[in-house]
Amino acid sequence: MSIRVTMIGAGSGFTVAIANTLVKSAMMRDCAFVLMDIDREALDQADARIRRLNEETGGALKITATDDCRAAVAGADFVVASCAPQRMPYWLKDIEIAARHGVDLMQGENGGPAGQIHALRNITMLADLVAQMKQVCPDAWLMNFVNPMSMLCTWFRSHASVRWMGFCHQVHGSFGVVSEMLGMEPGDLQVITAGINHMNFLLDIRRRGHPESYLAPFLEQVRASEYWRKSQSGVPSQVFTLEFLKAFGIYPVGYDNHISEYMQLFYSREEWEARGLMGSADEILKFQRLAEERTSQRQKSGTLADVEVWRQIHDAIPFPKELEHPYYEESPVSVMEALLTGEPLYLDAMVIENRGCVSNLPDDAIVDIPVTIVGGRARGLDVGALPPFAAELCRRQIAVHELVAEAAAEGSRQRFFEALCLDPFVRGMSTAQKIMDDYLEAYRDCLPQFF
Repeated sequence: MSIRVTMIGAGSGFTVAIANTLVKSAMMRDCAFVLMDIDREALDQADARIRRLNEETGGALKITATDDCRAAVAGADFVVASCAPQRMPYWLKDIEIAARHGVDLMQGENGGPAGQIHALRNITMLADLVAQMKQVCPDAWLMNFVNPMSMLCTWFRSHASVRWMGFCHQVHGSFGVVSEMLGMEPGDLQVITAGINHMNFLLDIRRRGHPESYLAPFLEQVRASEYWRKSQSGVPSQVFTLEFLKAFGIYPVGYDNHISEYMQLFYSREEWEARGLMGSADEILKFQRLAEERTSQRQKSGTLADVEVWRQIHDAIPFPKELEHPYYEESPVSVMEALLTGEPLYLDAMVIENRGCVSNLPDDAIVDIPVTIVGGRARGLDVGALPPFAAELCRRQIAVHELVAEAAAEGSRQRFFEALCLDPFVRGMSTAQKIMDDYLEAYRDCLPQFF
């Protein structure tokens, strides 16, 4: 069987993660792996790294690299998208424009006004990819890693007319880290969660190999652990997670930075520093400095693997203890195998259409829930109802996401304005109008449908 996998945004970190799982797969290790990126320098670097990985692991991937998207996806069976134009500079600008109008965002990637404009840019970008897929690989699966995941998948559902799945490692990855924080191994905690992407809520949890619920003991451990009681260098903050649990009796899944994107009840900007929190703009600048150092070290050594370089720069990060642990591998290749063979595969989280799985959210809502890959698609598990407070937080965001997707599809300023007015971080119509006007002017070239 000749399989063709195309990576859109080959310069991203996900490319190595996907290649690592491809070369380990008995079924996929000799597939055609096409790398595509419009940044020629990033593409060349990715091409060299993947070829080196292929050789060092004894893989048989048939690797090609191109900056031509149409050529890259032609005949593809699977298209993995992990791309965003000028991600860091635009991210900073998104946050700065919102702050100019009194809206301070801790993260600003998936939620708040910054998340909305991020979605509009990336939907516009992916619309070109989808149009080409429909012409040259109409039966391919689009496997999306691009954020803001829920808003993009809402647009896929209503406007893309291609087969799609949304992949995010937050639920799975964070519970590997949580397991380690509590003295266990990654995978020892098996969870049932539901919500929207980057705002899931814990419904049940089990210890591996034990049939009874572990929810009550788990929450006791959380309340007692130092990792939830104060922010610490090198450890994702979960201080707000604990306060939310105490206030509402619900455990929000992930880390404070992502949870904060959807909740106006998060700490005010004046509280961030006192609580040891760093805003996203500062994090981005820190990340850029670290990335430059990482590149410099690789160029000097010529031989260091990514993981070794990462360890040198981030030696203060205690979790994950083993970056190479199989638990933390990305899941698309396993999903590809399940789709090709028909063998069922269970995943503790994927972004798909609800179809009644979360009983108190709309049937057509885009949710992040456990799934089984069987019968040629991802089928969500019936997880029941979210607690009323958590469900209402999700419903507000689902309505916002629907409006953003419609705004992107129609170039509708009215729908964008309505989405901003519904956003919990925006106070007042005049603020929404000013933010919208500034965003559209700043990104005029990225959003031609609005002009």
